[in-house]
Amino acid sequence: MKLKRFLKRLGVTCGVLFLVFAVLELVCRAAEPGPFSLFDSNPYLTEDPVLRHKHKPDFSGHWEGTWFGINSMGMRGPEFPREKAPDEYRVVTLGDSCTFGKSVCEDETWPRQLEALLAAELEPPRTARVANLGVNGFAGHEYHEMYFRVGEGLDPDLVVVGYNLNDFPNVIFAVDQAVYKKRPLRKFLSQDLRNRMGRLALYRWIRATYYEMKKERDWQDAERFAREAAAEGQDPEVWAEQEKILGEMVAAVRGRGAQIAVFLFPYESQVYLDAYDETPIKLMRKLCARLDVPFVDLAERFRERAHETDPPTSLFVRGDRYHPTGEGYGVVARGVLDVVRERGWLAAPR
Repeated sequence: MKLKRFLKRLGVTCGVLFLVFAVLELVCRAAEPGPFSLFDSNPYLTEDPVLRHKHKPDFSGHWEGTWFGINSMGMRGPEFPREKAPDEYRVVTLGDSCTFGKSVCEDETWPRQLEALLAAELEPPRTARVANLGVNGFAGHEYHEMYFRVGEGLDPDLVVVGYNLNDFPNVIFAVDQAVYKKRPLRKFLSQDLRNRMGRLALYRWIRATYYEMKKERDWQDAERFAREAAAEGQDPEVWAEQEKILGEMVAAVRGRGAQIAVFLFPYESQVYLDAYDETPIKLMRKLCARLDVPFVDLAERFRERAHETDPPTSLFVRGDRYHPTGEGYGVVARGVLDVVRERGWLAAPR
């Protein structure tokens, strides 16, 4: 009889705990951007011989806290016609998760905000259309592949390449590895298990809350480590490879009579620390100068916008060191627009 009562109480307790978990999971899912979804669905195809993965065409669903609305061409956003309209100013954007727009709604991504800004600049009947070819986890050679595989065929007037600091070995990337990758969950749980847990909205909320609580300490550790690692990130072979990749894109873009611009997304520590290492920014600026490509200095733009208020405005997703909020992506879009204006690239063709 005692065993029976114990098992009954255990069953009731487990049922209550499961119900609480289910309610919390639903609440966390409802709080994430985009349409509500009961579960995560994998948006990627992985059999491509060159790209580590690519989007499933016509995919709709949640994955890792982001709503993926993928069109028939495999890019985020509405359907994109291959043929350009006569009065259309067309932009192709290349990048990783920060161009794709992880953790924000599609209309908050910088490509979509840039499209709205360009449309406001152009006088009718001229229009603007921006293709978002960003994919989570991509880096330089994949930007190159996406341009020649998809972007070039869209006949763009402008190509914008959004590099991220973790695309190459550098001080900021080393700081990230030393400071942010040594958390208990990362230390004791395998990557595969963390990936599986990452499909739960409740786990994503708990992880973000933990990182947010440790933010101030992380910044102090990052500042100290950056000073100690100031000589990192200057491997000439790495930058020679990037110059080759970017140089091929520049030649192809200009060969078609179009323009190209480049920028680096900043990390959160670069925006909020009093001092930060500028080595990768300087190296990318020099690379762009050698190729005669405009470079948009986003770190300073983010810093200026963040420190307009006291305390500073948060321009990054809660508990995230990499991905901007919709407001942060607005800083990116305005930075690109300023370059377009300065260069006179919006002038109507004769």
